[in-house]
Amino acid sequence: MNIQAINGIHRKTKIIATVGPASNQEEMLCKLLHAGVNVFRLNFSHGSHEDHLKSLTAIRSAIKKTGISAAVLQDLSGPKIRISKVQGDSFIIPDNSKLKLRLSNKNETTPGDIYVELVDPVKTLQPGHSVLCADGSLEFKAETIHKDYVECVVIKGGSLRSRVGIAFPDSRLELPATTEKDLIDLAWGIENKIDFVAISFVQTAADIDRVRDFISKNKGDCHIIAKIEMRTALENINGILDRADGIMIARGDLGVEVPIERLPLIQKDLIAKANYLGKPVIVATQMLHSMVTSIRPTRAEVIDCANAVMSGADAVMLSEETAIGQNPANAVSYLDKIAKEAETSFTFEEYKLRLRDSDRATVPDAIAYAACAAAIKVEASAIVACTQTGTSARLVAKYRPQQPLFATTSCEKAMRRMSLYWGVRAILCDASVTREQELETALRKVQNLENLPNGAMAVITGGLSAGTPGSSSVVEVRGMNYKN
Repeated sequence: MNIQAINGIHRKTKIIATVGPASNQEEMLCKLLHAGVNVFRLNFSHGSHEDHLKSLTAIRSAIKKTGISAAVLQDLSGPKIRISKVQGDSFIIPDNSKLKLRLSNKNETTPGDIYVELVDPVKTLQPGHSVLCADGSLEFKAETIHKDYVECVVIKGGSLRSRVGIAFPDSRLELPATTEKDLIDLAWGIENKIDFVAISFVQTAADIDRVRDFISKNKGDCHIIAKIEMRTALENINGILDRADGIMIARGDLGVEVPIERLPLIQKDLIAKANYLGKPVIVATQMLHSMVTSIRPTRAEVIDCANAVMSGADAVMLSEETAIGQNPANAVSYLDKIAKEAETSFTFEEYKLRLRDSDRATVPDAIAYAACAAAIKVEASAIVACTQTGTSARLVAKYRPQQPLFATTSCEKAMRRMSLYWGVRAILCDASVTREQELETALRKVQNLENLPNGAMAVITGGLSAGTPGSSSVVEVRGMNYKN
C-alpha cells in the first residue's frame, strides 16, 4: 500500500470526511481519497448496520483500488435528547407564545405540547432555565413547574420539525455517555475492525473507562476519541484527556451548552491542552457548511478552518458537506487547499512555547523531543519513526517537526491509525525483515519520495522491530545514499 501524496505538497493537518448518501459509493470514495481524505467517519446517529457495512465495504474497496491509506472512525450517537415525532412533521411556534414541555410516552408533539424523550423536563428544569431546540434556533424559558409538565414562554420561535434535538443548558443532566444502542453499535465496530470510535456526550473520565472496558472484553483494538460537547466535559477535561486517545471539539452541541461567543476561546484552549499531551485533537462541525449546496466556501469559513490549523489542530472534519453535500470532493479539495496555505504560516516557535517541559512525561516522550531537536541541529531532510503501534510517530508529531515526518511499521492497523496523526506519512514494511533491512527500506523510500540527493541526512527514532511495541529508545542520524 502506498503512502498518500497530495498535489506535490504534503499537507500535515489531516482531513476527516463523513460518509453518507452523497459519498457512500466506491467511485466517490476514490475521488475523496484523491482529494485528500485521511479518515472516513461513519455516523451511527443515522443508518442501519447494513447501511454502514455497505459503506465500510466500499471504503475498503476504494482504499485498495487507489492504494491510499485511510482510517475509519465510528461515531456513536450517544444519548441525544430529542423531541418526539411532530404532528404533521412540522409547525410554526410564534414568538412570545406559551407551550408545555412533557416527558414523552410515544406521544406526538403538537403546537401546545412538546414531548421530550430520554429526560423528564419536570425533574430537569427550574423557573428561569433556558431551553434550546434545533441547535439553538428556537429558545424557550421555563416559567412554572407543574406535576407533569413545565410551562414555558417562547423567547424565539420558528419552525419545529420532528425529532430535532433539545437542550437544557442551565441544567445538570445525569445521563450515561454510552447507551445500550451504542454498545450494540460498538460491538459491530469491533467485529468489523474499526480503527477509531468516537463517544458522544462525554462528561467524565468514567465514560471513557466504560467504553475501554467493553472494547477489552470484546477483544477489540480501536482507539477512543472523546467528543467534547457538554459543559460538564469542560469541567472534567483533564481527566478525559488523560483517559482518551484523542478528543473531538464538537462545536454544534457545545455551542448550545455554553454561550456561543465563548466557543473560539474554548476551542483554542482545548487544542492547547491536547497538544501538550500529544493527543490528537479534531475540530468539527460546520467547517465548510455552506458547501452543502455552494460550490465555494464563505470567507468566514475559510478563516475558521485556517485558524483551526494554525492553532495546532491535528485534524479538521467535514460532516454534512461530504455526507449529503452536492459536491463532496470539491469540499475536501477546498479544505485541503485552505489547510496547506494555513500551514505555511504555522508559528513553530510559538507552538514550542506551549509545550514547555512536556517532554518530561516519559522516556519515549523525551526521545521524541530529542529526535526533533537533533533534526534541527544536523539540518536533517527528514525524520523517520520506526514503530509497531504508531506511538513513536504520534509522540514525534506532538513536537510538530518542520522536516517531513515518516513512520515505518509492519502493522497495517498501526498504519491506518497514523492517518489521524499530524504530519505523519506511513510506510508499510515487511514484518519478517531485520532492523537494518527495515531502516534501509524506509530510507530508500523517503529519499525517492522526497527526491533527496545522496548524502541528505535523516533522523531515525522509535521502537524498532526488535524492541518492545509502544516504546521509544533510539535516536540515530544517517545519511541517505540510495540513488544510482
